[in-house]
Amino acid sequence: MYTEDIGENIRTLRELRGMPRTILAERSGISLSHLEKIENGLRSPGMSTYRKIMEILNEEQTIQEKCVAQVQKVILNSSEEQAIYLTKVLEYISENLDMLIT
Repeated sequence: MYTEDIGENIRTLRELRGMPRTILAERSGISLSHLEKIENGLRSPGMSTYRKIMEILNEEQTIQEKCVAQVQKVILNSSEEQAIYLTKVLEYISENLDMLIT
C-alpha cells in the first residue's frame, strides 16, 4: 500500500465518522500537523501509530457499518451458491421490511 493510499484511507474513514482531525490527532497521541501530513500522503505513520488510529476509527463505527462487516464475513465464508442465495434473501428482506416487522 502506498503512503498516499494509507493517508487517503485514514481521511476517508475519519470523515465518514464525522471526526475532526484535532480529535483524532489528540486521541492517537500525535500532533495535528503530523496527522495532516499522513492524510496528505506526505508522511507514513509508524505501525503503532497506524494501529492506534485504526483502533480509534473502528471504535466509531456505526451500527450499520458493524452489520455490514458481519454480513460481509458471512458471505465471504460461504460458497458461491450460498453467497448468491444469501444476497437474494437480504434483498427480499430489504424490499419487504415493513411487512416483516409488523
